[in-house]
Amino acid sequence: MIINDNFCGYLEIDNEPFSYSFSNQIVTLLPAQSDESKRREIVSRIASRTVETPEFIYGEDNQAQIAFLRTTPFSQSLTGFVPSLRFSPPLIVKANGNADGFFSHLSSYWNEFHAITFWGGNINAICDPQRALVPRKAIDYFTQDGVTEMKTRPWDDYTRTADFFLDGQKVSLTISVSQSGDCHDKTRKDAVVLGELNSFIQFVFEKKQDFSSIIKYYTIARDLVAILTKQNNVTFNFYLSQSNEKGQLYHSAICKAFDGYANYSVRNRYSVIPLDYFFDCLPSLLEQTAAKQYDALLSVLPDNNHNLDRITITNVQDLCTALEVSYEWDKRKRSKDALIEDLKKQIKKTIKCFMSCHSEIDVYKDSTISSSFSYLDYTLREKIDTLYQENQEIVDSLSKKLSLPYLSKDNISAFVKLRNGKTHSGIVEWGKSAEIYPLLFALEYICVLKNIGIRSETIHAIIIQRF
Repeated sequence: MIINDNFCGYLEIDNEPFSYSFSNQIVTLLPAQSDESKRREIVSRIASRTVETPEFIYGEDNQAQIAFLRTTPFSQSLTGFVPSLRFSPPLIVKANGNADGFFSHLSSYWNEFHAITFWGGNINAICDPQRALVPRKAIDYFTQDGVTEMKTRPWDDYTRTADFFLDGQKVSLTISVSQSGDCHDKTRKDAVVLGELNSFIQFVFEKKQDFSSIIKYYTIARDLVAILTKQNNVTFNFYLSQSNEKGQLYHSAICKAFDGYANYSVRNRYSVIPLDYFFDCLPSLLEQTAAKQYDALLSVLPDNNHNLDRITITNVQDLCTALEVSYEWDKRKRSKDALIEDLKKQIKKTIKCFMSCHSEIDVYKDSTISSSFSYLDYTLREKIDTLYQENQEIVDSLSKKLSLPYLSKDNISAFVKLRNGKTHSGIVEWGKSAEIYPLLFALEYICVLKNIGIRSETIHAIIIQRF
């Protein structure tokens, strides 16, 4: 089963039948009624429904059952002879079969699942599927007789598993490589494909899930791949499975997500962060990604291949925010941050003394001292410099590799002024202030990698080899 780019079928909304067509990522709904006035009444009524979104709308596509996720209001058209409704689904889910053999394997309703598997696409870069192959011997093209042998290794040689927790539920994580069988490729004039290998990331849940949770798990996987790819515009395929009494997984549904990216990352395995470097820390990365810990970093990553060599003021602002967030992670461990707390205590004592002598003013109610307290902290320049001092050896090694100036309080201050100038005056004077952007970008990654527990020597290798 596949989900085509264009198809049609029937579905129901509030027990009202519709025929539909899907094209250009738009679902067009036509009431299946012969009476024109009835069709107009149905369109108006369905368009004005007060059902909360997101919601799944169920139907079939002449091959199998299908479900469209709706997250926006219907767009209705009452002009002409054919009133209609339209919406753009960010996700389509389709049953992976339609015969008795398919349904007999299901252990629950088709819109429930026990596992979700993400495979191929940019996952192949962060987890090279060649790991599944036995290295081939060198071929002497002058004496060979046309015999070529390709052999895969046992699954246990390249499959890794771990557990992590999402919303208090244990999730079993598997990283491995899937093998597809030989077939005729219709898109290449029936060329025979001997098979292909794709890496996959699989989540298996303790309790069955329903379709409403698909987007949550897809987003976690997408964010993980984006962080390791260093780009937001990543893509992969995914499907759902149900578990039987023996714990065996049966492929129950296929999924198709629409993300709106104009293009996708083409970075190969040499320019991304491989999962092998830190698999033991992967559960921590997944848990913290699910908790939105790294959303500030994700805001920094490019989402279009045309912008990979460009730096905008928005990039500068986002990177400053990400570094400021990263500084907070180790705040309790720094003695210098304890000084700020001591300063606040001393100021409170001074205020208390002042108010005891001047009852005519309530400092906390009549002045801005409360808001001043909430923002009393080190400057962003000082925070970034502190992060640099804590990771100087790694950052300086990258400076040397890229032939960039070493970080200093002066060039960090100039970089921060870019952000402040845009924020406070709307004026941006670039000069050479942004030339340390690659170093600060790498510094942000160092903070993230440290935060999930990766050892310093491994972080050093990642930064020098992949940035």
